[in-house]
Amino acid sequence: MSASHIRQFADDARLLLKGNPLMASAISLQRVATRNLLKRRLQYGRVLAAASKLVGCSAEVETLSGYFPGLADGGYDRLLELSPEVAGPISADPYRSAVLAAWLGGLERSLEFQAGSPDARIVSRHLQTDLIAQDLELERQPACRLSCGIGLVGIENPAWSPVMQALLRHCMPDHPGFKAPTTGDIDLDRIADHLEKAFALIAEMDVHGYQRLTAGLHTLHVGVRREPSCSFSNSKELPGSAMIALSSERLREGDHGATAAQLLHEAGHVLLGFYTASAAASLPAELRYVSPYKNDLQTLESILHTAYAIPWECAFRMACLSTELDPEHRARKTASIIAYALRQIPLIDMARKGIERLGGDVLLDLPDIAAIPSWSGRILFLVSQLLAAEPVAHRQAHLAERQRILDRQAWEIGQMLLRGTEPIDPRMGQREIDDSGDNVCLWYDGKFHVIAKTADHVTGRNYGRSAQLSRVTAPNELEAM
Repeated sequence: MSASHIRQFADDARLLLKGNPLMASAISLQRVATRNLLKRRLQYGRVLAAASKLVGCSAEVETLSGYFPGLADGGYDRLLELSPEVAGPISADPYRSAVLAAWLGGLERSLEFQAGSPDARIVSRHLQTDLIAQDLELERQPACRLSCGIGLVGIENPAWSPVMQALLRHCMPDHPGFKAPTTGDIDLDRIADHLEKAFALIAEMDVHGYQRLTAGLHTLHVGVRREPSCSFSNSKELPGSAMIALSSERLREGDHGATAAQLLHEAGHVLLGFYTASAAASLPAELRYVSPYKNDLQTLESILHTAYAIPWECAFRMACLSTELDPEHRARKTASIIAYALRQIPLIDMARKGIERLGGDVLLDLPDIAAIPSWSGRILFLVSQLLAAEPVAHRQAHLAERQRILDRQAWEIGQMLLRGTEPIDPRMGQREIDDSGDNVCLWYDGKFHVIAKTADHVTGRNYGRSAQLSRVTAPNELEAM
């Protein structure tokens, strides 16, 4: 592909990045942050009020409530009298502290578990104010701070309390055989330098994304993996935070574009989760969708997360193609973008139809999500143009992979149907289960499939490597995925 074609794709991708639909303005982000504050203030206030009634817990409850304006000095007992409040910067918002969320979450679960007759001795384990203060010090005074204001804290820091250590272990992706990430002083310096360059690249390529990223995160929990894979993750249990374990290989090679793209991917999850959590209306919680990325049943919110974060990452990677001067590296990155984006084909339609099924109250409360499928679809269309510009052999291989993805999706849906589940997928047509209940005839994306029930249908991230598809074009042929 010529340099002029690469520049054109990169320019088109940067234009799409400007149209990012979620929290597109500072006013929108401020409104969502304020709604989140008010919702969490009510939640935390009720938890503190319940704990304060237990003998021997009132002093610790008062100390904990002091971190929250309005809830201190017994304010948790006067929730209906509290005046409206506007959220401040993320770094000063106690309702987006992962530490306070962890401790108050534990306190809430303890009270719920002992509903009716809570034991003050058990509840008091979640009111250890000295450990809470220690954790907050680590969060608010990180080991180092990037020029954008985001703090870096070591994932495995032994100074964390047992509560925070358990939470961080829970939120770190589990890679079988991988060792826990480390963060020595030298490691931290290398990580900080790498992330500074990644953030600078984001500021250059996607200024609105940079603004959303720095407005949505106050802390990155960082470490180094000795294995070649990097880990990027986040959780609703870590508001305003994300976890990053960079591989030694990534730090050595200095692929700042890949890190920047993955940072924006996590920002997409953080922002969408923040957006939905702050709303009064809730998205349907039923597991009705089969994700082509995770191979198991997902909620509509999970589908929206995948349909939002991955296209954002792909668009940024395309925008960075013009900065890659090595033709071989650029070709590999182009192939990676195409392969990663192809799984969006069934998923974006699911997101669009899922949003159409929502009640009016939900869409009035969450108006920005309605634009996610169309924006993601435009990114996927640009990927299809990138694919069309590939050499013939590469294009044929990608198109064959696209069909395998669709066949695999049909196979997964067939397994669900044979087990009594009715997934939602707009590409699914007529289907009929035979009298034995062991086979289903299914039209998917205009193609007819005869799918046999497997003895053990395993779902999860590692599933699919040995999955087999029955294809009508060659009924006796089994194609291993």
